[in-house]
Amino acid sequence: MADENPIRIRRAFHTVVSPTNSLLKLYRSALREGATREGWMAIEGPVIVAEALREDLAAGNAGYARSASRIRSVLVASSATEQFRDLLEQLPEDAELAQAPDAVFRSVAATVNPQGIAALVEVQPPEFVSILRQREPLLLIGCGVQDPGNLGTMMRSAEAFGASALATLKSTVSPLNPKAVRASAGAAFRLPMYAGFEEGPLFTELDHAGVRTIAADPYAPAAITACDLRGPLAILTGNEAGGLEPELSRRAESRLRIPMQPGINSINAATAAAIFLYEAARQRGLK
Repeated sequence: MADENPIRIRRAFHTVVSPTNSLLKLYRSALREGATREGWMAIEGPVIVAEALREDLAAGNAGYARSASRIRSVLVASSATEQFRDLLEQLPEDAELAQAPDAVFRSVAATVNPQGIAALVEVQPPEFVSILRQREPLLLIGCGVQDPGNLGTMMRSAEAFGASALATLKSTVSPLNPKAVRASAGAAFRLPMYAGFEEGPLFTELDHAGVRTIAADPYAPAAITACDLRGPLAILTGNEAGGLEPELSRRAESRLRIPMQPGINSINAATAAAIFLYEAARQRGLK
């Protein structure tokens, strides 16, 4: 069902009121799964929608390989339409804009206290092969990471320390998980991400591209501070509880540990990834 919006905003949008409306069904599913079947990222809340809009408006201005974000649809609660007027008026002309009564929006939202706005964002990373062809690619590989907050923090650190991309094996939680996207603080819109690799094909691609692989291993004999982390490099990070699977550690060209105080042999997975990324960035001339 579609009606004229009573609040005057300088662009067309329609009102949907039936909980069984196809658009509302799409949002309901996507906000819980993190993405639509087409792979469009589902986000909720004014802060993250505004971040997505900034990335949409800045598309094509980046001077390095990054993902391109386009807002394809926005759903707003009736009572929040005026509140988000400025944001809504900046949306691209080809973005769908829909309004739902507050009660209906709450039935769609995935958060406990919905803030009245959600969106579907198409994020297109460069081809993976183009990342591998960079002069000195630095990749972070998630191997069995289960906590979406940890993965999102890894994404944030990867962007902060100049990583070329994040790739994940099938055993890792999706980078599009809503909690991962929120924890990424916007990095999910910019950092190229490639999810769901099979172990064998990924290692084959890395080998063919001349990308060296190192495994983060708290029991490794060598420390990251004693190893050259320049050149094409992929850092493998494992599960929060058990670390990397032994087979993955054996497939890596090097196993490295973070120096720590005696009696301490592990730290949070996201923290470990950040330390590895920082050391690689420092050796590459991070100022």
